[in-house]
Amino acid sequence: MKEAAYRNHQHYINEGWSSEPKETFKSLARIIKRYSEHQDLNLLDVGCATGELLGFLSTEFECYRLVGADITQGLLDTGARLLPKAEFVLASALDLPESFAEQFDVVTSIGCMSIFNESEIESFWENLFAAVKPGGLVIVLSPLNEFGVDAMIRHRKRQEGEPGSWETGWNIFSQETISEIVANHSVDVKFERFRIPFAIERRDDPIRTWTMQTENKDLQLTNGLKLLIDHCFVVARKSVV
Repeated sequence: MKEAAYRNHQHYINEGWSSEPKETFKSLARIIKRYSEHQDLNLLDVGCATGELLGFLSTEFECYRLVGADITQGLLDTGARLLPKAEFVLASALDLPESFAEQFDVVTSIGCMSIFNESEIESFWENLFAAVKPGGLVIVLSPLNEFGVDAMIRHRKRQEGEPGSWETGWNIFSQETISEIVANHSVDVKFERFRIPFAIERRDDPIRTWTMQTENKDLQLTNGLKLLIDHCFVVARKSVV
């Protein structure tokens, strides 16, 4: 199984599920309600971590099947314990099981696209579209660049004075590039900006985002890579052949 060089996932286990649904989850549910043709769904979340999103969506929709895929067994084990009614599968977005083919009404991937580089991004989207039914929705949340620039970013953190391993996780593609890729599979694609509605304090991990005030925004997301981060939902409906 091919894995991206991303290791910043332990906090999903350490911190557990939030007591309140994340704002990204609530925004995603509103998007599904607005664009889905029906509310009784088979759902697949790619890069599911501990299944927190699946757990939230199961309270918002009549879900016949809930499936989460991730590359880290520890996250899946935690998800299976917290959400026993869901299926958790060890799989990468670049190598989803053939049994997933056209099985889902909605396929989501939240915060994972930026792990993949320019040689992997088309496979990422091809696999998501392969898993969704004709006419179904693929919804991805990721930082995107509206200025027509694709940026491939690698980083390493220094801990206790020593450098760690080089990692990915903050690649930022342009809307134009994603539009061109998605156009091969979709009859329609929309971009919906996600805006954080409250301030986030800086935490010990410099890679996790916090908010800062800029000239144009009171709540601009940033992190220790010195990036200004603008998240966007990509909402695409699979073509019906």
